[in-house]
Amino acid sequence: MANPRDCRNLPPSPADGPLADWPADIARLGVRYRLETGDGLFLRGRVPTHVYWVESGEIQLQRASPHGRNVVLQRVREGFVAEASLQATRYHCDAVAGQPSTVWRFARGHVLEALRGSTELAMWWAGRLAEQLRSARLRLERLSLKGAGDRIVHAIETEGSGGSLWLASTRREWAAELGLTPEALYRSLARLQRAGVVRVQGSELRLVGESAGASQPSPGLAPRADSSR
Repeated sequence: MANPRDCRNLPPSPADGPLADWPADIARLGVRYRLETGDGLFLRGRVPTHVYWVESGEIQLQRASPHGRNVVLQRVREGFVAEASLQATRYHCDAVAGQPSTVWRFARGHVLEALRGSTELAMWWAGRLAEQLRSARLRLERLSLKGAGDRIVHAIETEGSGGSLWLASTRREWAAELGLTPEALYRSLARLQRAGVVRVQGSELRLVGESAGASQPSPGLAPRADSSR
């Protein structure tokens, strides 16, 4: 794993960039970095010195199993990474770039000072964390669904917009996020298309017909055999 200090510093984004809606007192603290696949942000057991936010790419939170295998605890493609490290004494896992990524680094001490000095900034931070908690809860709810088709429809409804979801990852990677084998995902997508529930056009998945207006995934879209493996 590459040392985080080897990451290449990038010039800041323009004013209309990914941090445009951030409070200026926080955004100005950020330093933008480029990481290549395999580069590390931090290691388990180290004392946190920074808070990280992913602009693009993928950062994986990993931990070694008792058998020596790397277990991926979370994949972050946009948002804060290990946000609890702002108040933690040690990192509890490793953070590694799963693909070329752009990441913002904020000095932990400076962020804490800014949040302590402004109720408005502290409320903004709490709002950001609430958004990520909501996303985590949706992922857990999705993984609790037994049918592969139900998980696909749930993802489109909750992660997409207007009944349409654009995949930012490969279908194999998306299958892993859904807790499915790639084969189960492919079979279920084909079944949903034949049933007129989902239309697939390249990286876009769109709900069609009555499914587009549904608020909950319809039960029984895929047999139990296509559930998570």
